[in-house]
Amino acid sequence: MSIRNTCPPTAVETVTDTTVPNHDETGTEATEFEKNRKRYQDLISTLPHVKGWRPKDPLIEYGDHWLIQPMVEGSLYAQEFFKARPSDFLICSYPKTGTTWLKSLTFSIANRSRFDDSTNPLLKCNPHELIPFIEIEFPLFPHIDVLLDKGNTLFSTHMPHDLLPDSIVKSSLERPKGYFHLLVAFLPKE
Repeated sequence: MSIRNTCPPTAVETVTDTTVPNHDETGTEATEFEKNRKRYQDLISTLPHVKGWRPKDPLIEYGDHWLIQPMVEGSLYAQEFFKARPSDFLICSYPKTGTTWLKSLTFSIANRSRFDDSTNPLLKCNPHELIPFIEIEFPLFPHIDVLLDKGNTLFSTHMPHDLLPDSIVKSSLERPKGYFHLLVAFLPKE
């Protein structure tokens, strides 16, 4: 179950019965999910590894970037399965650069006419529950497909630009003003 479902039902109008599979469907989907995960892990085992800052998480070189294994798996999954729609809005940021704050502002602006101050889901939910990471939510919670949710057009990522799914890169080239790319860098003053 996704962390997105921790919000009260009135707070997130977008999760419906059609996005959560029944128990009969779960067995088939879990098998397909496990097959993909095994395939990704087999590929990852062939990539260069070095000792990382976490004892059990080595850094893996993938696409000229050093990432931890869950991030590489998530990137592979997003590249294969995430299909951007013309109405999607993608927030791109580096980790630890104010992503939570940015998601809160983006959600508030995008939904300003949909919720008033007393019904805004941000009062009861973390912004990460309302705007999913394409490399975290999709691979870790394969049974909840927010893409089927027509009301959700906000997504986020910490993935480097050259690892983004083709559907995002192609769409951003066609509609460059349709995507908001934020680079927050703390450069030393000279």
